[in-house]
Amino acid sequence: MNHAMDSTTPNKSRAPPHAPPNRSGRWPFRRHWHLICATCALALLLVSSRATDVPSIFSHRVSPATSIPALETCAWPALKPHVSLLDVPPISHADFLERQRTLASSLRAAGIDAFIAEPSASSMYYANISAQFSLSERPYLMVLDSDARFSYLVPQFETGRINPASQHMVFEGDPAVAAIPWREELSPYTVLVESGRLGKGKGRRKVMIDEHARHMIAAGLQAAGVDVVPMSDDVKQQRAVKTDAEIAILKGINAFTRQVTRALQGCLRVGITQEDVVTAGRALFTRAGVGEGYWAIALFGSQAAYPHGGKTGAVLRDGEFVLLDIGSKLHGYGSDVTRTMLPSGVTASEELMGVWQTVRRAQTAAFERMRPNETCRDVDAASRRPVEDEAYGPYYTHRLGHGLGLEVHEHPYLNGANSEKLRAGEVATNEPGIYVTDEQATQLGKSGGFGVRIEDPILVTEDGGVPLTGRRAESPWDP
Repeated sequence: MNHAMDSTTPNKSRAPPHAPPNRSGRWPFRRHWHLICATCALALLLVSSRATDVPSIFSHRVSPATSIPALETCAWPALKPHVSLLDVPPISHADFLERQRTLASSLRAAGIDAFIAEPSASSMYYANISAQFSLSERPYLMVLDSDARFSYLVPQFETGRINPASQHMVFEGDPAVAAIPWREELSPYTVLVESGRLGKGKGRRKVMIDEHARHMIAAGLQAAGVDVVPMSDDVKQQRAVKTDAEIAILKGINAFTRQVTRALQGCLRVGITQEDVVTAGRALFTRAGVGEGYWAIALFGSQAAYPHGGKTGAVLRDGEFVLLDIGSKLHGYGSDVTRTMLPSGVTASEELMGVWQTVRRAQTAAFERMRPNETCRDVDAASRRPVEDEAYGPYYTHRLGHGLGLEVHEHPYLNGANSEKLRAGEVATNEPGIYVTDEQATQLGKSGGFGVRIEDPILVTEDGGVPLTGRRAESPWDP
């Protein structure tokens, strides 16, 4: 793991300490003597004001949070012992090849000649082709036929940049044979068909296209005489059910993310800004070596009535909750953890504490149903009953959760319209919430708007749900 450099690393971009004084080689004391004297006088005044507890002449410019140590500096000592949670190996070469064989088997069973994907979570899953590759109008496609033969379609002039070595592709066979380069004066889709890499045999080819592929890819294939079918449920579920290696990675990054929230909670103070929290989170993940893929939503008080926020610049006030939805990635797999917290020593109203407890009961109700063969909609419905019992039903405004893996949002989706049954090995978030805007609070006769959400990714097992964070939140002070 490449850990970020610590604060003692020299800054190589600094100017040399002994820069020339001026072009003539003389120090310009006489010309600027009056400025030097003024600077010295000002320095003496500032030192005097600190020594005698007299307010500084600049005190009116200091924000409420400037006396608070930087959140990163405060939080890192508590987080540092947990960096070892990230010491998990990536997906092995053998695992990628096994995935390709499993996909090929599904293609044969369905009478499909080949599977086609653009750079996406699917290409990452099957061949380690990064989903971060920038797409253009020129198709770059991963192809796997029903015999598990791997190919990739690439613009000919890009072969020096896009190749197995540069893209870290994983497959069996000769890299030179795997490439299907196409020249600009030809149709890439015709080149693909004529390459013979869409399965063996003669006649019209039938391919399955990845759910992330753009319409232009499907249209181009059809124009070249290929029958195109959408990604089947069987193939979608291959990525939904996690292997032991995937579960280990997800446990590592999500347990670490919970520790980030705990470290930050211990450093929260009235007067900090949303941006302070988001910036500190980024610095902490980066310092631990997993800053790539970082994202966060930090909301204070009534701002949290909008689940994904939208406004910035808020300053934390006494008695307000901090809703922090945060995550990053390890070996391409994501974390997604939400905690609604209070600074240590700060209390919220009885009303707000009651809402927090209601949301936790909702999470518990769903947690108990996250077992194989429970339908997604039944799990979602279970989480709503405790909320409805407290008359907050209309203010639980989103689904219970979603799958988590190479994508932060993927199958399965826990909502009231999904009759799909959960299966052992799937990972899905459990994140109920209650959201009341200032306007709604006035109508309800409450003191002000608020939002509360608690989220943990849950592994579905025969013995019941397992939180991949290691532990659920116990209170706003114990996330």
